[in-house]
Amino acid sequence: MPTLKQVLELDILSHAKVKTASHKVSELVVEWASIMDIPVENFIRDNELVLNTGSGSGHDMEIFFEFVKSVYEAGASALAIAKGQYITEIPKSVIAFGEEKEFPIIEIPWEIRFGDIVHSVISEIKHVKNKEMLRTEDIQQQLLDIMLSSPPLSKIAEFMEEKLNYPLIIVDNKGSILGKSQNARDLAEKWNSHRVTNNVSLQSQELFFKNKQHPLHTRIKKLQIFNITILQTPIESSHSIQGYLNISFKEERTANDFLETSNMVLLEHSSAILAMWFLRENAIEETKMRLRGDFVWNLASDDYLNIDDKLSQAQSLGYNLDLPYICIIGKPENLFELYKRNNPDTSYDLWKESMIHYIQDEIFLTARMVNRKVMTTPYRNDIILFIEFYRDDSKEKLHEFLELLNRRLNNLMPAVLMSWGIGRFHNNEKMFSGSFRDAKTALKIGRKTDGHGCRINYEDTKMERALIRISKDEEMREIVSSTLSALADYDKQKNLNLMETLDVYIENQGKISQTARQLHLHRHTLLYRLRKVESLTNLSMLHPSDRFLMELSINLWRLNEI
Repeated sequence: MPTLKQVLELDILSHAKVKTASHKVSELVVEWASIMDIPVENFIRDNELVLNTGSGSGHDMEIFFEFVKSVYEAGASALAIAKGQYITEIPKSVIAFGEEKEFPIIEIPWEIRFGDIVHSVISEIKHVKNKEMLRTEDIQQQLLDIMLSSPPLSKIAEFMEEKLNYPLIIVDNKGSILGKSQNARDLAEKWNSHRVTNNVSLQSQELFFKNKQHPLHTRIKKLQIFNITILQTPIESSHSIQGYLNISFKEERTANDFLETSNMVLLEHSSAILAMWFLRENAIEETKMRLRGDFVWNLASDDYLNIDDKLSQAQSLGYNLDLPYICIIGKPENLFELYKRNNPDTSYDLWKESMIHYIQDEIFLTARMVNRKVMTTPYRNDIILFIEFYRDDSKEKLHEFLELLNRRLNNLMPAVLMSWGIGRFHNNEKMFSGSFRDAKTALKIGRKTDGHGCRINYEDTKMERALIRISKDEEMREIVSSTLSALADYDKQKNLNLMETLDVYIENQGKISQTARQLHLHRHTLLYRLRKVESLTNLSMLHPSDRFLMELSINLWRLNEI
């Protein structure tokens, strides 16, 4: 749009005189021109040049003053008054009001026809619009050409700074800088410093516009970091925000003025081009992740015909198989509950997939923090990861890694519950598949014995693995079943929880008082239940062999192996 200064430079307004706020004429834009008299009501649009003869005031300067005030409050760019028959001299009160409000009052000769002025102004508006449209189309094409050449984002940022005249950075949806313009060093340093210091998402505020004509007006946010103002434009694709275009200004006022110009169109084109860049990068990254995931799964399942294929593919994907690794399997236990609690506008499957990606990202970041290499892939509803681990390393290092990872995951997804199974170290050709099987077994046992949120080493499951092996014997299954079936049937009929009573009693090593406290039972009630257990099983708590059989049976029952 033309500025008021450009409009006043038109031949037809060569004799016009700016009586107030002359310093504003180069800042204010003119989007329309109209002839207006009393009443104003809602007939004036924002950024309109209003022409008036004063005839509606009937020589009453108080009425005329109220008219001028209404024009200003309606959002007009300026008021042009024809000096002559009705207004012989612009009142001092009007001049004082215009200076106070920084509202340009313009005096024009009576002889100039308003129709000619309106025609000239609208022609100038159309001319500037067409010129701006050609400029933005040219910039859009240049941006597209740059993007198609697969440059780093900094090159796109530099081109945009050249056109917008302000430093800028391009960040992803987590705030990490992906590209910056040549003069954005100060902006980038302050941005990173703020993120590290606060360790939270930046607080933004919605901008106020008198007239939100452009769709971007509702989506641009204003950030205040140290002594600079940042206008943040979202970059969206696939119905989600991929990143942000952040433009910095030394003064907040300059930032607001920036958005009242044709720069909005340029921002729209820029965000569209950047969205294409993110789409392409996402497609490349998704392909890499799929290839890496397939590779990690092949390692876990030992699905390689020869070592050469394995090493060749590892090298192409950036993995180093010369390092020793150990397997950990993680299971997110409560994703569906978190989904229902957050109620996102997407399906559960898509939401879960994005959460798994977030967890994988955090695994990589946490491994980087502890200076370890890691490989990971989703596996059904679990996540497999192989982390660099040496034979001399203590298991505490793995638990410290998982502790740090859990803290980061809870910052990202509060209340998320993860179970972890940790395999053994295998220093042979079964380093991956063997450790994977161990981790899988450990996770299965840990969830049964310790419940959701467990973290268990394979080497700490000797007893449980022995019990599982025993349970495979058919005669053993019959013995255990005959021992506990009467208790299970009685519990079902009387709802007395004899199985739980026996389980807690054995866990507490036969200590009556401790068992009663844990079950919240009176001592006599517990003794009655124990006598009932003996009666139904035909076994005695005092007889060592009977007690051993009860303990073996209840441990197998606890593992759900019988």
